[in-house]
Amino acid sequence: MTEIRNCQNCKNEFQIALEDFVFYEKMKVPPPTWCPQCRRMRRMSHRNDHCFYMRKCNACDADIVSLYSSEKIVPIFCQKCWWSDGWDGHEYKKEFDFSRTFFSQFKELRDCVPALAILNDNGSMSENCQYTNYFAYGKDCYLTINSWKVENCMYSSCLSGPKDIVDSMILYSDSQHIYSSLNVDSSYKCRNVYNAVSITHCAYCFDCRGCSDCFLCVGLRNKQYCFKNTQYSKEDYLDILKKYKLDTYSGSLSAEKEFDEFRITFPHRPSFLKNCADCTGQYLVNSKNSKECYIVINIENSKFFEMGDTIKDSYDCLSGGQQELCYESINPDLSTLAAFTSYCHKDMDTYYCDSCQSCQNVFGCVGLKNAKYCILNKQYNKEDYFLLRDKIVEHMKGTKEWGEFFPTDISSFCYNETLAQDQFPLTRDEACIRGYAWQENISMKSGVETTKDIPDNIHDIPDSILREIFACKRCTRNYRIIGRELQFYRINSIPIPRLCFFCRNADLNTKRGPFQLWNRTCMCDKDSHDHVGSCPTEFETTYAPDRQEIIYCEQCYQKEVV
Repeated sequence: MTEIRNCQNCKNEFQIALEDFVFYEKMKVPPPTWCPQCRRMRRMSHRNDHCFYMRKCNACDADIVSLYSSEKIVPIFCQKCWWSDGWDGHEYKKEFDFSRTFFSQFKELRDCVPALAILNDNGSMSENCQYTNYFAYGKDCYLTINSWKVENCMYSSCLSGPKDIVDSMILYSDSQHIYSSLNVDSSYKCRNVYNAVSITHCAYCFDCRGCSDCFLCVGLRNKQYCFKNTQYSKEDYLDILKKYKLDTYSGSLSAEKEFDEFRITFPHRPSFLKNCADCTGQYLVNSKNSKECYIVINIENSKFFEMGDTIKDSYDCLSGGQQELCYESINPDLSTLAAFTSYCHKDMDTYYCDSCQSCQNVFGCVGLKNAKYCILNKQYNKEDYFLLRDKIVEHMKGTKEWGEFFPTDISSFCYNETLAQDQFPLTRDEACIRGYAWQENISMKSGVETTKDIPDNIHDIPDSILREIFACKRCTRNYRIIGRELQFYRINSIPIPRLCFFCRNADLNTKRGPFQLWNRTCMCDKDSHDHVGSCPTEFETTYAPDRQEIIYCEQCYQKEVV
């Protein structure tokens, strides 16, 4: 039986299914009072992926890169100091005060416990990856977010396993030398390709599989030397490719415009789900019985999940890996029975905690390691812990806090620093009306530049470009070219970008689409597709009804691919 409720935030109706109630009972939490999209926005408002600042480590005074601007009051430690035995989270313990709300007391604790400057394992499991975030098990990576087991990757996110990747998102397994691409698996030496599997030496292609040496193509299967879906000889194909001058910035812009106009004339499938059963969402691989999930590998029996790997029986989580029975959490990696947590790893039976590592039976704690039976970082014996925890839960029910994720207005980050601004953008005035903090100067945006003279062709770029400072042609934010980046552009004949990382990432987010589904009806009207007149098949898709794309159901779409 499905129950209809009204969201206490946006006031719109949302559904809670019978299996959802079973999950909430298993987690011993009440059903949600906010709709899935509002819950998603609230979680995202607590996660800063790519707004970085220069500041000092409050422990060793070293110059560091941090997610926290110097205006933030929380003490910030570099990776070496935070992970060391030189401090103990128990030192910041607090008694619970039943005359106050839980969230106000949690915020006070969180604001005094040292926070990790940036969330990566550089110096331990990763090497030369200090400018990465939500990152693990990598080597020689730069400005790479929410990724692991990668090497020599730059300006990218949601990677699992590839090497030599720049300006890309959602790449798996053994892909290598990929540029400005989205949702690519097992591919090599490609640029500007989208939703591709096992392709090589391709450029500006959409939903192509098993292809090589294809340019400006859509929906091809096992083809070679194709241009705009037409077969050519090798010699003619290479002549066409040469005329586009993709090693120049002007040629690349022209090809991109032509590709966008060409792609939009073809039917699109409603979603990209690979080896999935009974799933809805987008960019799922090897998954089953999971609904409204996005960018996840190996997920089962879950809902409302974004960006993860190996997930079981979890709802409403933003990123994570190898977890089970987790709810309303951000990155509960390797955890079981975790609810309302952020960046808590290898934990069990953990509620309302932040940055707790290898802990068990902790409630309302921050920055603890290898701890048990703690509340607000204070140690208790087992019996007293459960008695006090249950009493606090009853108190939170009275204040209507129990079962709710941390409010946006107590986030460690300003709204426009977070993923929420990417998915649910607000103006400064709109954010302030809602009581959300706003960062005036994000990532040292200045617009200063040392040169405007960038050669059009990558092969005319001198080594001295590494000393230059550029201003983004869209937002004027400054950016630079680093050595490994220049080497990648030269090897792959790709021109120097004129937009900063932030704007390039925003463009990829637009191509990826939102974490939201709409009910649509197939737009196919071809009688040859086993239906008379318009196809009546309905489905859920991330393509909103006002989008330009022609959306077919999966059955009609399969009859269109070549």
